[in-house]
Amino acid sequence: MNEFKLEFRQKYAIAGIFLFLAASLFVVFKVFQAITPFSWNALFWILFLFISINALIKSFTQMQSRRFMFYYQLYDPIELAISKIVYNSLLLFVLGSILFLLMSGLSLNPIQNLSLFLAGLLLGSIGIGATISFTSLIASKGQQTHVLISVLSMPVIIPTLLLLIKVTALAMGILDDTNFMQDISLLIGINLFSIGLCLILFPYLWRI
Repeated sequence: MNEFKLEFRQKYAIAGIFLFLAASLFVVFKVFQAITPFSWNALFWILFLFISINALIKSFTQMQSRRFMFYYQLYDPIELAISKIVYNSLLLFVLGSILFLLMSGLSLNPIQNLSLFLAGLLLGSIGIGATISFTSLIASKGQQTHVLISVLSMPVIIPTLLLLIKVTALAMGILDDTNFMQDISLLIGINLFSIGLCLILFPYLWRI
């Protein structure tokens, strides 16, 4: 709950995220005159990835050392890690839903199986949210935090992103694969690995 209160106190940060989303969509639809389902799929997840990094890059990097010490005395590190993952995952799911609505309004909506697409979006939000939350804590301990977050996050995010592109293609009906549950299971497995690694290593990194 504290994460939501802090975020809504900084209304300029929320406005900046939505401005970045709107500007990205404006450029995309100015460049592409006609968007095919394949292009829609790729553009959605590329935009979602950049919006995710832009929205979550400040998870820990904006904390001052005094706030770190205050949180260290006040909260259990596991509880703080879970709260960060939950908040960041919900934020990404909301941003992804808004991106989907805007892209559907500006072009044709190619999604045929909405429940499968939303399931992929939710799992992708959890996986990317957990990964960037964890790498943001690592990067906050060093210099060049923005570069470190991108470098550390990409090896884990790219496999997730490829699976999300495939799941979305299945939801569009442009791929003929009845065994979509295997891709969903892989996404769940990657998410569990990311969250488990975060919960195991978070208390040790928190004390540094």
